[in-house]
Amino acid sequence: MAAVPLHRRALPAALAEEPARAVPGALAEVYEAQVGYVVRCLRSLGLHGPALDDAVQDVFMVVNQKLAMFDGRSQLRTWLYAIVVRVARRYRSRFAQDRSRFTEEETSVDGCSEAELDHKQRLALAQRALAVLDHDKREVFVLAQIEEMSAPEIAQVLGVPLNTVYSRLRAARIAFAQQVERLQKRERRSASWR
Repeated sequence: MAAVPLHRRALPAALAEEPARAVPGALAEVYEAQVGYVVRCLRSLGLHGPALDDAVQDVFMVVNQKLAMFDGRSQLRTWLYAIVVRVARRYRSRFAQDRSRFTEEETSVDGCSEAELDHKQRLALAQRALAVLDHDKREVFVLAQIEEMSAPEIAQVLGVPLNTVYSRLRAARIAFAQQVERLQKRERRSASWR
C-alpha cells in the first residue's frame, strides 16, 4: 500500500498531539482550509516529493506555535505565506535537489484527456522555467503572478523594501519569459526530429 502524502490527509497525528498554543480546534480549521494553498506555494518555491510532505508539516507546526499571536493586521494567507517562505528557504538550503525532476504524480499522463495533458505539459514547462530563477526572484514572481499579491504585500511578507520588490519582479518576469521561449524552441526542435 502506497503512503498517502501528509497534505492529502486530515490533520497529521504529530500536529494533533502537539500541545495546542492556539484556540482549541483553530489549528485543525486553518489546516483544513489552507493545506492546499500551502502545498501549492511550497511546490511553486521548488519543493517536491518527501521534502514537500515534511515542509507542509513544518509549516503547520509553526502555525500551531504562532496562531494565538496572529492579530489579523494582515490577511491569514499573507501571514501564512511568510511562514511558507521561511520553511521553503530552510529546506532548499538543507536539500540540494535536481529541480528539473518532478514527482511521478505530477508527470503521470495515464488516463488524461487531451486538455488535461496539455494543462500538465504547460504546468511542467512553467515549473522548469521557474526553476531557473534565483530564490529571491522566484519568491517575488510566485507571490505576484501566482498568488496575485500586491507589491506592498510582497514587501511586507518578505521583509524587503518596496523598490526591491519591483526590481526583482521586473527581472524575474524577463528571465521567466526568456526561459519559456527557450524551452518551447527546444521542444519544437525535438518534435521536428521525430
